[in-house]
Amino acid sequence: MDYEGFVQEIQRKIKEMIEKRLDDGIVVIRNVLKNNNIRMKAISIVRKDEKATPTIYLQNYYTDYKNGRTIKSICDEIFEIYLKGIENFKTDVDIQDISDWKRMKEVVYYKVINYEMNKTLLSKIPHFKFLDLAIVFYIMMSKDDEGQATALIYNQHLSGWEITPEELRDTAFQNMWNRYPIVVRRMEDIVSEMILNDILGDEEWVDTYDDEYDDDIISEDTEYGEYTYGELKGIVKEEVESLKIEDLNMYVMSNEMKLNGAVCITYPGAIKDFAIEHNSDVYIIPSSVHELILIPDIRCSIETMNELIKDVNRRQLDPVEVLSDHVYIYRLETGVIE
Repeated sequence: MDYEGFVQEIQRKIKEMIEKRLDDGIVVIRNVLKNNNIRMKAISIVRKDEKATPTIYLQNYYTDYKNGRTIKSICDEIFEIYLKGIENFKTDVDIQDISDWKRMKEVVYYKVINYEMNKTLLSKIPHFKFLDLAIVFYIMMSKDDEGQATALIYNQHLSGWEITPEELRDTAFQNMWNRYPIVVRRMEDIVSEMILNDILGDEEWVDTYDDEYDDDIISEDTEYGEYTYGELKGIVKEEVESLKIEDLNMYVMSNEMKLNGAVCITYPGAIKDFAIEHNSDVYIIPSSVHELILIPDIRCSIETMNELIKDVNRRQLDPVEVLSDHVYIYRLETGVIE
């Protein structure tokens, strides 16, 4: 079955589920304009008493289907996502409040996207240019341990709220800076954590103990093969450190959400403070819309760095998550990002 046939079959099966389990509802298939001018097919269930509904993208499900997953299993998951999404919308953001700026201002945030690659989208939404990027705004509809549901803010929202783009910007800036502070970590620590997670898998050994025990003691004493967790952690960290390129210090900057964390490049003083701490200029690599890689005191060809970024963006990164194809440089002497 090709992709178009798959989409039609999913739509048909979801319609059958609505007839059995809901009083009303229609299934809508849309080509959604995503970041970087990428269009993706999505499915939504629309009901007359609901002013918002989850948008569920189908491409990854098609990959699952080609790898052997059944249509029934996929449809069951889509339907559950819809039900949970509607419940979260009601809990986190009252849909009736979307037209009320006084209520929405508490859940307005912003992110950065590539300016040139999103000109079609930018013509429809409030935005501000930052370097060769664009600052855009969204409503946090719901958020839990599994992720978040957001809604992009369009020009018509500002008309309904009777506010200016500047008012929207100032509110979103304060919400973002106050609630999602910057997190900077060494690349070696992140790699070590990834390796440990890969070794330990999904094991949740801490949950098998009573709360009265100290987690640090448990992590040291619990054995994994012939090593305790603490010993294993030390071995992995030592091995990763040994692989580090001499004199090349890399750091990852994001926010506490680890989502749309590249927005930290706009935080007041964020890059400046990092540069002062390391007493050097800083290479800023836009590794994705979610994070930045910072390299202080490096001597490297900009052309070589840009070619590497382009290659990673094309070969390894989801096109929707690409932020930029070139490195930025913060000059400590001038305090300017180039």
